[in-house]
Parts: sequence; structure tokens; C-alpha cells
Amino acid sequence: MKVSSKALGLIIAFLVPLSLIGCTEGGESRGETKIFEIANTEEVVGKKGEVLTLRKHYMILNPPRDLTDLKDLVEGYVKNHPVESENGFLHLSFYRESDDLPRDWQPDETYMNTDRLEHHKSDLIASISWSDTKPQKEYDVYDKSEEGEILKRMRFIEDRLVE
Repeated sequence: MKVSSKALGLIIAFLVPLSLIGCTEGGESRGETKIFEIANTEEVVGKKGEVLTLRKHYMILNPPRDLTDLKDLVEGYVKNHPVESENGFLHLSFYRESDDLPRDWQPDETYMNTDRLEHHKSDLIASISWSDTKPQKEYDVYDKSEEGEILKRMRFIEDRLVE
């Protein structure tokens, strides 16, 4: 079968963009690590002027597999994006992207379909906790199977690994 150069050019013009579409999703590189806050998930418990609990939730795209690297990643993120609360406890949770928790996930409180972050603990891979009275940050990082089973857990108080 003989293919003209014009037809070959058209085939290439269509195949190259199609192959590049598979390299990106939602405008993000599949290999790039990125952290962002999951919209509409911040929780504040308590009244202003009293002790408050602030919970914030983040998504990590392409998190590192090494748990020490994961701890360093979330620690660096918090240093570059400080979270503050007066008279309170702070809990930051970091989730991996999955089929059940895609990057554009939003809580759903409709009548017949409730979907909250507590339904996605299998994708929780890191957390940080601290308070005004106990300013040392505590880090928990997890290596989990695709099903959410904890394969390995590491806990740090600041930079010190604790068992």
C-alpha cells in the first residue's frame, strides 16, 4: 500500500497531539508533585475567643513513595504556606489522588448520596498536628496499598522519628 506524503503528514498531525493528550490530565503533568487545598473542606470547631480546632485537607498529586521524602514534602509545604489559628489545635490531612478521590473531588451532601472526606481514609497518606500549647508539630506518614491497607507508618515529632 502506497501512502502519499500529504496523507502521512495528516496522520502525524493527528497522532502527535493525541499522544500528548495522554501525557497530561487536567493540565497537570503526571510526573509533577503538587499540593493544593481541597476546596470546601475546611472545618472550624468551637467559638471565636474560645479554644478552636481547625482542620484543613489537601491533595498531593504524585506523592513520593519514600516516607521520609513525603514527610519533608508536607513539612516544606506548611513552611511555605503557613496555617495559623489563635487558641487552637490544628490538624492538616494530606490525601493521594485515586479513582475514589480524584483531584476535582468535592464533598456531596445530597439527599441520597453522601460523600465526605471521612469516607476516603484509605487515601490519607500524611497528617500534621500541633497546637498553641504544644507547638511541636507531629507528623504521621503512611505507605498504603491501592486498597488503603497500611503497609508502613512513620511518626515524627519535628525531625525526630518516634516509634
